[in-house]
Amino acid sequence: MPRYKKISALKSIGKRLKKQRESQKLQIEDVVEMTGFTYKKISDVEAGEETSLSYFIEICLAIKIHPKEILDFNFGSKPRFELSSTRKEKPRLTPRLNEYIKIGFFKTPRYTGEIVAKLKVDFGIVSTSSNVSAILRRLVNNGSLIIIKRNRRNYYREK
Repeated sequence: MPRYKKISALKSIGKRLKKQRESQKLQIEDVVEMTGFTYKKISDVEAGEETSLSYFIEICLAIKIHPKEILDFNFGSKPRFELSSTRKEKPRLTPRLNEYIKIGFFKTPRYTGEIVAKLKVDFGIVSTSSNVSAILRRLVNNGSLIIIKRNRRNYYREK
């Protein structure tokens, strides 16, 4: 898979760095001397090529500008991909499973499929068995539940 680059943002950052360097009456060679980086590295960063955060910060220090000022431009406010509904609900699973423990739902041994179905009915949560199982294992590890093995299936019950 090719590396992802936010090209428009990199180009804008590079232009802003170059503009600041020029406003300070500095040549690339001056920045090379102050940073210890190569001429090509400074030139590439100003051209909008990918760089590390450490290089970026050091160049900013050399041209006497805080990195936040270089990054203070509108490059969008949406993530590359939207968070899936399954992932959105995952942080809410633990408190809801703890609620089930409090009301005695786990007095009877329950398997993951049952719990997934109950979460859907009670809260409208569409989650995977693997997400629910991961949280149930944590609840076992912290002593809230125990696992009972029946054939190849795990059942979860209060201690």
